[in-house]
Amino acid sequence: MGDRNAAGRDKYQQMWDVTADIVRTWDPYGLLTNGAPSDEFDHEISSVVAQIPRIRSGKDAALALSRVFSSSFEPGQFTLETCADAGEKLFSALSQRGLIT
Repeated sequence: MGDRNAAGRDKYQQMWDVTADIVRTWDPYGLLTNGAPSDEFDHEISSVVAQIPRIRSGKDAALALSRVFSSSFEPGQFTLETCADAGEKLFSALSQRGLIT
């Protein structure tokens, strides 16, 4: 049982790290570029990671980003279109690492 829990925590951490890398690179408001702390989007990253089991495509990933960032910030700012590039990158990175099926 302990090994399975450890494996689950490891997989979660990998998903979190991948998502954090994509979101921080995306930096939708340029906050990190302009000196905000690196944990600026940690809440949103955790919320996106919680949606990973439902992600099956770049569009699904973009929808997850859109939902999370619209909820946290400006709903009109984070449309499917504005999140599409980051969504494709997130889906690709998760797929390449075998973190989604």
